[in-house]
Amino acid sequence: MTIWYSGPFVERLTKSIVELCASRGIIKDRLFDVEDLEERWKKSAPQYMADSVPEIARYPMVAIAWAAYYGIGAAVLWDAAWEKVKDIDDLYVYIRDVRGYDCMDEYVMDSLLDVKEGQKRRALIDGTLQECAQLALSLIRKEGIEPASVEAFQMYAKTTEIFFRLGATIALTTLGYKLEKVNLNLN
Repeated sequence: MTIWYSGPFVERLTKSIVELCASRGIIKDRLFDVEDLEERWKKSAPQYMADSVPEIARYPMVAIAWAAYYGIGAAVLWDAAWEKVKDIDDLYVYIRDVRGYDCMDEYVMDSLLDVKEGQKRRALIDGTLQECAQLALSLIRKEGIEPASVEAFQMYAKTTEIFFRLGATIALTTLGYKLEKVNLNLN
């Protein structure tokens, strides 16, 4: 069985969304790797899938992009209140339940990232995430995988994981974090 969610597809998707987001100035040139946040995604992914998979048929871009909004929310909490939230069993449910799945994006942007409706940065992030979700859908469709197959689910799961990391990167970039190469001389 071919594992569709690995290798070239992941590389193409990641490269494409990083380039798009970097060209808009909302991230630099790569996705951040934050072990605490990656662990949160692993714990939350089953519930995120349970909420988002039913949305794919009617709102496929939302089903993908909301993973980025969860990533934004998780990264803001990691930065500002990790001691308070680190032991919460499912951080996604914690964020989602404030206003519900349908309004999670608004809660994350308004209350957690503090980028309000009407601000240029808000329009930039929302618009770019919409473009990224459309791009992801196009790349998924180009793969020619049978809808509702195991391979399609695996590809969707990997796509949402990448979008979670994208959201975390957007939040951390907005908060002033930078990835810098450090040379350690251990002699």
